[in-house]
Amino acid sequence: MPAIKLTVYFDFLCPFAYRASLWLAQVQEHLDNDLAITWKYFPLEQINTPSDSDWKLWEQDEHYTGHNSRPELRALLAFWGAEAARQQGTDAFARFHRALYHARHEEKLDFSQRANIQQIAARCSLDIDRFNQDFNDRSLLDAIRRDYEEARATYKVFGVPTLCYDADNAIYLELGQVPPPNDALALFHELHRSITSRRWLSEIKRPNP
Repeated sequence: MPAIKLTVYFDFLCPFAYRASLWLAQVQEHLDNDLAITWKYFPLEQINTPSDSDWKLWEQDEHYTGHNSRPELRALLAFWGAEAARQQGTDAFARFHRALYHARHEEKLDFSQRANIQQIAARCSLDIDRFNQDFNDRSLLDAIRRDYEEARATYKVFGVPTLCYDADNAIYLELGQVPPPNDALALFHELHRSITSRRWLSEIKRPNP
């Protein structure tokens, strides 16, 4: 059994979530089987939808516009592709998750094009026939709804990345840069101890970031 179980709500579009994923990859290398991370979807498009709107990301078709007319700020196909990759196992999801994040933030991949998502799946050596079949299965989009509604109901999540240690302890984290490797594990342990053992610690924020 892992000593620490962590749920991370993320959106592929968010640079803070991307940096956190790189930091947690460093931590995972140190802790190995002592850390289990579950990645869950939290679409920023949805949380930024006007409160009086009944628009739902997971109900849109792949050519949607919704309240946001900029194709580069749409993530439905990225989430859909991630869930399709997850059907091939946790390792397949992990490879796809890392590769898609890198492609977005280092290569500036356009998420509004289905072919771009498929290209990443091929790069990750997934079973492409199965991936394409699942990538057309709209029932997989319910995972976005499930994760989003859970995040709002359980943790009142408002942004990403949000790290959840248990039902009572969660934090929203912004990293200005990926922590240096020699500090990655120390930061993780300091945050974990502070959040889980100091319930009176409600917010830390730099006035001059």
